[in-house]
Amino acid sequence: MARPRKSATAAAPSSPAGAAGLVSWAEVLGEALGRGVARGINAGLGSNGVGGGAPTYSSATPLQVGVRRRGRPPRAKTTGPVPPERRCKVDGCPNEARSKGLCSKHYQAERRRILAKGKSA
Repeated sequence: MARPRKSATAAAPSSPAGAAGLVSWAEVLGEALGRGVARGINAGLGSNGVGGGAPTYSSATPLQVGVRRRGRPPRAKTTGPVPPERRCKVDGCPNEARSKGLCSKHYQAERRRILAKGKSA
């Protein structure tokens, strides 16, 4: 059985009134999409720390998007010497203790020494 035809009262794209309405709707849609894409690009550039201007890329400085350091972040340097109660327990080390009474350098050295001793046994 054949499908019934659409009524003549509906505006078909071939009619001048329907085509003009469809064209204006497509233009509005295109402008809205363009604004949305531009907004997304600008938001992405702002989060990279590039700023408001055009990004400058070079082979010497690769993009650092989403790159995070592993481990605990380095502690901010304070002015003046470290108080004696917060110093590394290794004699002569002026650095601040971070874990188990040792500075980062001596903690890692002790950790490597223990791991090496465990492998040789």
